[in-house]
Amino acid sequence: MKARIKSKEEIAKGTLLVQFDLQGQKIKFKPGQFFVINLINPPYNDEKGIKRVFSIVNSPKQKGILTLATRLSDSAFKKSLNELPVGAEVEIESIAGNFTLPKNKSRPLVFISGGIGITPFISMLRYVKEQKLDYRITLMYSNRNKESTAFFDELQETGKKARNAKVVFTMTGDPAWKGENRMINAQFIKDYITEPNKSTYMIAGPPQMVTAIVGELKAAGVDDKNIITENFAGY
Repeated sequence: MKARIKSKEEIAKGTLLVQFDLQGQKIKFKPGQFFVINLINPPYNDEKGIKRVFSIVNSPKQKGILTLATRLSDSAFKKSLNELPVGAEVEIESIAGNFTLPKNKSRPLVFISGGIGITPFISMLRYVKEQKLDYRITLMYSNRNKESTAFFDELQETGKKARNAKVVFTMTGDPAWKGENRMINAQFIKDYITEPNKSTYMIAGPPQMVTAIVGELKAAGVDDKNIITENFAGY
């Protein structure tokens, strides 16, 4: 389907939020799913092509739009996306993905994210809030520093006001940050989750980070069956 860029905004240092107007076309998706986007006549091209996959940031309750957030880079695709003007036309392809909220609401959820891996969790948290769903969620979100942390204000507000959501930021390279600065490891997890194997863990981020966190969860005593992952290739 054809869509147009509705708005663009830098929401953290080096992170671009882009909203697409679906021009009246109706779509359905679940929080945590992704979509495929093709750029039409982009200003730059390279061997990786003009097609990419992005998690959907907005909630399914927000009709008529799709929103993505991405770290900017020197790739032809990212440079093109950054320079395309509001109103530019793009092609939206399939919506898919199994990295979605579990049906069982009685089991606590722990979201673990690094960097732009936060995007599927934003959609989930917004949807849980809007629908007043009875999930109990702890988000552990690791970044180098506060200025590069996407959705910081929104997540801070969620942590303060949401009835069943707790947000733990950790900034691993920010001397000015007064909160957590540790890497997320087995001890970190056990410090915040009293009985680690009684929760379900959802991890999103670059493959190396996801693999490391899975290892730390196992070291904390979490069974494989309680771990769900989503790798952000091309991070």
